Amino acid sequence: MASRTVSISIEALIGLLRDLDEEAKDEILQRVFVVSETEPLTQEEKKALKDAEEEFRKGETVKWPFGG
Repeated sequence: MASRTVSISIEALIGLLRDLDEEAKDEILQRVFVVSETEPLTQEEKKALKDAEEEFRKGETVKWPFGG
């Protein structure tokens, strides 16, 4: 993809983002801020994931009022 430069004020950019529907905002945020991990998990990461899943099964996690 070719790189291009544009000039836009922060206020105009924020206004543009606020006016978009939720689906468009989600796509933009995913493409800009979410980095896909391509490396395999390390042993430490695998252990942390296993421990977290076990805590979840035991009901030892904290309920978080996010997204609804």
